[in-house]
Amino acid sequence: MSDLNFEKIKQSIQDRKELHQSFLEYIKTYPSLVELESKAFQSGALNRKIKELMALSISIVTKCEPCMESHLYKAMKACATDEEIYETIDVAVEMGGGPAGAYARFVLKALEYFKKDKQ
Repeated sequence: MSDLNFEKIKQSIQDRKELHQSFLEYIKTYPSLVELESKAFQSGALNRKIKELMALSISIVTKCEPCMESHLYKAMKACATDEEIYETIDVAVEMGGGPAGAYARFVLKALEYFKKDKQ
């Protein structure tokens, strides 16, 4: 994988962390979104891992690379296996067609990034 791809992922992570407080302070709808996310991802009938994999699939179909990176990371933290991630990509491609397949490549790059980052 090229350094450029890793840099893009690293920048996405950094931007999210650095801008979170500014968003809380200046973007009126953001605190409600944070609260909604917290409630939506609580374990219930579906556990956190399943919900993160669902969000990853939706992120691929909606072509949101920062979302893909974030939900992939959270799914991995929730112990999602590579096979579960690959099947999540399969569902996204089925729902989103060729464009989802193209954007799913970003997920594979991010998966490689997070595995390398763990070492």
